[in-house]
Amino acid sequence: MMKDVTIEIAGHEYMLRTDEDPEYVKQLADMVTAKMLEIKRDTSVSALDSATMTALDFADRYMKESMKKKSSSKKQSAQPAQEPTTLF
Repeated sequence: MMKDVTIEIAGHEYMLRTDEDPEYVKQLADMVTAKMLEIKRDTSVSALDSATMTALDFADRYMKESMKKKSSSKKQSAQPAQEPTTLF
């Protein structure tokens, strides 16, 4: 069931409709805020540039994790099938 959730990212409020747990969505917003503020502090870029760089950082992490999972899956399927254990 869709729920209305209000979150705050870098001082701006957003109203979302989601099936996700509201606390989970708020944790995501906190992660985004923390990364945006880190980038802004380290580079003194605009809020828009900070948001863009944050999105790029999260996309990079997502892509690398996806590639790691695909690689792991391919390695498992490339292994020879093992003979089932017999009990007699």
